[in-house]
Amino acid sequence: MNKIRATGTARLASAVALLAPSLVLVAGPAPAYAAETTTRILRAPLELSVFLPCANGGLGEVVDLDGTISELYHVTVDEAGGFHVHLVETQSSVQGTGATTGDRYVSTRVNLFVYNQGSGSLPITSTQQLVFRIAGAGPGNDASIRITNHTTVNADGTVTVAFDTYSAECEPTTP
Repeated sequence: MNKIRATGTARLASAVALLAPSLVLVAGPAPAYAAETTTRILRAPLELSVFLPCANGGLGEVVDLDGTISELYHVTVDEAGGFHVHLVETQSSVQGTGATTGDRYVSTRVNLFVYNQGSGSLPITSTQQLVFRIAGAGPGNDASIRITNHTTVNADGTVTVAFDTYSAECEPTTP
């Protein structure tokens, strides 16, 4: 299986914005709360360089992609002070060019992330599923990355479930 390598500038501001409220909850015992829900949609330019080993007749090449990434955040603080985040992240109009061949590529990505934290910082469950695809012209220029991870931390701080699965592969294309 060929490995796919992604490089580029990561956008951490949205992650920090998500985690900041949880840091407040960790700071001490949770007082009584009125349930509060916030929903936000963020759109930002996306610039990403990805090495595709299957491109360029199997010699590989760097593909420079750009387009827009959209993020839908749904954040709730419940009556007990628990913190809940649902994130849906998608790409739109993401296209790129192979640095060596000049071949054109299109990319799609869907990232689903769910995070639940009890009052007083525990228990915690976190689940993420990400599917990232790049398709190019001609046979053998398509690739996919799939990531799934989950963590469960019980109220006593014991990690009871923790796993990550990752696959990255070139997908043969039949004419």
